Amino acid sequence: MKELKILYLYPDILELYGDFGNIQVLRYRLEQRGFNAVIETYSIGDASPNFKDYDLVFARWWC
Repeated sequence: MKELKILYLYPDILELYGDFGNIQVLRYRLEQRGFNAVIETYSIGDASPNFKDYDLVFARWWC
């Protein structure tokens, strides 16, 4: 099974429009297509991630 790493930015701050649900649907749809979706989160105060380690960076910046 192929693996797709997703970095979910600021889930505790930007969770205004159900983005957690969007991430769960994305995970489900990827798994239905044979991918193992690994979702990691990053927020203020966390150690800075190496963006090169991820295949997709998800954040909702427009509110």
